[in-house]
Amino acid sequence: MSAVSLDITYTTPRNRLTNAFRVIWAIPHLIIVNAISRLAQVLSVVQWFIVVFTGKRHRGLWDLTRGCLNWEVRAYAYATMMYDTYPNFGFEKKDEPVEFVLDWDEAPANRLSVALRIIYALPAALLAIVVYIGAVFVMIATCFAILFTGNQPRGMFDFLLKAERLGARLSAYLYLLTDTYPKYA
Repeated sequence: MSAVSLDITYTTPRNRLTNAFRVIWAIPHLIIVNAISRLAQVLSVVQWFIVVFTGKRHRGLWDLTRGCLNWEVRAYAYATMMYDTYPNFGFEKKDEPVEFVLDWDEAPANRLSVALRIIYALPAALLAIVVYIGAVFVMIATCFAILFTGNQPRGMFDFLLKAERLGARLSAYLYLLTDTYPKYA
């Protein structure tokens, strides 16, 4: 099964004005992403039954859930000050410097892995919580760094990118888009 690949282009200098008001400008995307992530959760439950009983993923449900995750990844990356371009409202990117790759795989799904997915995902979810707590502090420091210097320190960018990757991989695993276990890298 294919793994999630996420890359965001590091840019410098950064726009101080858009970063100063990022939280406000990200609100419309975050509201919509919250709603579509609920849709993705419902689709995952339906997909769970399909996989457990048939051993195959439904392509239409998979595509829609992948689209939801794509938008979710781009919106959260924008909200966490990873890039300055305002994200597209929709399932596909336009001008954002975000490369999110998750390809469909024809191989049958592992029924046991899918049936016990919530239990298997607990260690990765606990790791994600710890990483996200650190990411909040790094994001606040990034905000001030961009406001005062006009640049985002590369180390902060790399840490936030790894946190975004972990989140995308964990979501893809929980949404039953892949059987590849999420890792922090």
